[in-house]
Amino acid sequence: GCCLKAKKKNKLRFWLILIIAIIIASIFIGFIFRRPIIYYAKLSYHFVFNNDVQQYKDESCISNLESIFIPEGTVFGIDISRHQGNIDWDKLSAYRFEYHKIDFVYIKATESYDWSDKNFFRNWKEAKKNKVVRGAYHFFDPNESPEKQMNNFFNKVRLKKGDLPPMLDVEQESRISTSEYRNKVLKCLKLLEQHYKLKPLLYINKNFYDSYFFTDGFKDYPLWISSLVKTKPLQKEWVIWQFSHTGIIPGINEYVDVNVFNGSEEDFKILIKN
Repeated sequence: GCCLKAKKKNKLRFWLILIIAIIIASIFIGFIFRRPIIYYAKLSYHFVFNNDVQQYKDESCISNLESIFIPEGTVFGIDISRHQGNIDWDKLSAYRFEYHKIDFVYIKATESYDWSDKNFFRNWKEAKKNKVVRGAYHFFDPNESPEKQMNNFFNKVRLKKGDLPPMLDVEQESRISTSEYRNKVLKCLKLLEQHYKLKPLLYINKNFYDSYFFTDGFKDYPLWISSLVKTKPLQKEWVIWQFSHTGIIPGINEYVDVNVFNGSEEDFKILIKN
């Protein structure tokens, strides 16, 4: 009987220790991953109680906005491609969060020398129709001719009064030399400027830019920096900052890149084609 009591006591002690360990581990994990847990808890709540995950997207703010102080009057924008699917432009253009709205959209038009985005023409037309200031961009291919790539873009994109300058999206790595890479990018920028008579924007990851492009030749072009951090990039030269790839916007069923303009609404108007 004595041995049986001792076994029961040891078993009880084992379970108590195990339960306490699980509780401590849960608290620790919850603290470390508190942001994602809160995020997905909200998502699960809306999915379970509204039976529609889209309800969460429609009622939420821009993802990551709560972690960055963005003052009133900030010009907001998104960049989109076929990956965002068929966009409900009525919902998108009507979107408001506190004092923020979607002020501009950059739309992917082309990539390399022979590819175009299947949703470009629809998005291009709908942006204009819904009075969202629009711009078009080309995804740069370092392994192809700048002339061929830009001709692909020129054949698809005709800018009108009220449109933004074109943007060159540079993010693809290559085995070509750094100098050849730079020269190809610079050639594309010059061809864009010659064709549209506007200074094109250079979109690039902050680390990529710091490593390869922080030279005099590129300082002539407005910089659109991608830096997924909670504080603004240090360079004063940036014109647009992309701070999130996981924006949640009404009218779009997929995550979307979210950007802010570095300046006032009046400064932003200077960018627009007259």
